[in-house]
Formats: sequence, structure tokens, C-alpha cells
Amino acid sequence: MKLGVFAVEFDPEIFLEIGFESLVFPFDTPKDVLKEAEKDFEVFLEFKPFENGIVENVFGEKTNLKALGCPSDEKLRSKNLSKLEDVEYEVILDFVRFPSPANGDFFYSCFCENCYEKAKELGYDLNEIKRKVKEYLKTDDISLLEDWFNFKREVIKDYLEWSGLKSAFFFTPSLSFLVGQSYDFELKCIHPMIYPEAVGPACIEYELSYMKGALKDAVLKNLGVRGDEVIRKEFQKALKSKAKIEPIIMISKNIKERLEIVKEAKKVYIFAYSADKKDLFAKLI
Repeated sequence: MKLGVFAVEFDPEIFLEIGFESLVFPFDTPKDVLKEAEKDFEVFLEFKPFENGIVENVFGEKTNLKALGCPSDEKLRSKNLSKLEDVEYEVILDFVRFPSPANGDFFYSCFCENCYEKAKELGYDLNEIKRKVKEYLKTDDISLLEDWFNFKREVIKDYLEWSGLKSAFFFTPSLSFLVGQSYDFELKCIHPMIYPEAVGPACIEYELSYMKGALKDAVLKNLGVRGDEVIRKEFQKALKSKAKIEPIIMISKNIKERLEIVKEAKKVYIFAYSADKKDLFAKLI
């Protein structure tokens, strides 16, 4: 099994000691760092396709979620994709999705003018979807969300086909439907973010903490287990995809045990290296 790491900071000495072969850097990492890294490692860049856009929720409220703008906004798509024109490294999509439960009321997005145009193009009635989402919020009947989930999935699929980008970080299989992601998408490589923790967005327990009622029950049923055992189960679900599966797991005190759980993977990434986590990473030496 090959190892890679999401590197918030570059520490070649410990990376070589551990045996990392691949590094994923934030998009704005200085070029001199990238050039130094490529001497010993395979280098990738994280790319956020919808950053710095606006989303509008079902209540008509608008906001800039920084990493998460409207996936239907074609001007935003083009503006961000143009950043790749002079990039010489392969990118891995991140935040290629709609807002998640962790975004509170903005989970119920997006209903902006761009989404109305995209819905018409894809054959959806966004007014009817909006009505059903509002009805769900009154009744807790999750069947009312089916068209909304389908629409979001079709928008993300549309973006992927339009952009031609083929590698992405995805929510773990049991949560991916919430944000418009699907392991059936035709991608070269999917990196399931299988994080049992409650650290932040995309982490299973963190997302669950923002859910309630029938939707939370449905997700818990999908998961079936909690804690580190969820890594095993979600990894096995991900393997059903036709895409190459290279999971990314959270650094932890028991990182060796976590790696053992996903030993079937040809490559596993660890999230995320920074100097304050050096002691945890040293456990891999």
C-alpha cells in the first residue's frame, strides 16, 4: 500500500522517513515549495471549483460560504477553472458539491437564478422542489427531498462532464447523496473522506450533529456503525464504484490501526500534515 498526505505544511525530512510518495497541497502553495517537493514526491494540488461564489437557500437568504459557491453558476465555474491554465500539476477537486448539514440553514441550497436556469436545462421544476423542501421542514417527510437530491446530483455531474476533471475528494458513501455527489460518476479516481471524527465539515460525527429527525435516522441506517468501524464499512461501499478508490483518513493516535483497516487500497492519503501534528505522524516511522 502506497501512502500520500494532504500537506498543509511541507516537511520533506519526515515525509521521506515515513515513506510518503504523493503529496496534496493547497492550491495557493508557493511555487518554490512545489518545485522542491516534486524532486522527491508526486505532487497534486487541491482545487475548489465553486469558491467565492454566492448560494441562496430555500428561505431566500444569500451568503458567501468561501469554499462553496453555487455549482450551477457557469460564470463562477469558468472563472475558477481558468486558474488552471498555467498549472503544471494534476489537481484533485475538493468542495465539488453543494453545502452540507454543517452549513445550517444553507444546507437547503441552492435556489438562486443560476439554479433555476440549470434546473430548466436539466428538466427539473425548481419551484416544485422548493415547495417540497419547505414542506419537508414542516413534516419531516424525507420522501419530499428526493427530487432535490436528484437535482443536486445532476448539477454536480454536469459540472464534472463540463470541466473534464477526473479526480475528487468526496463525502463518504453514506453521506455523499446529501451534497450532490455520487460514486457512480464517471471519474478516474475518487478519494472518500472517511473521517469518523467530529472535527469539521465532511467529518461523519460533525455532520450528524447538525442533522435531526428522519434524515438523521436515514443516514445512521446507511452508516450502520459508528467510530472507527465506519472506516471499514464505508471503504467497502466505496469499492463498488468503477472509479479507482484512494481513501483519505484522518491522522490520529491509532493511525496504524486505521491504515490496517483500509489495507486493500493501493494508495491511502492521510489528512492533514502540519507542524503541530508532527508527533502523531511520527508514529508512522
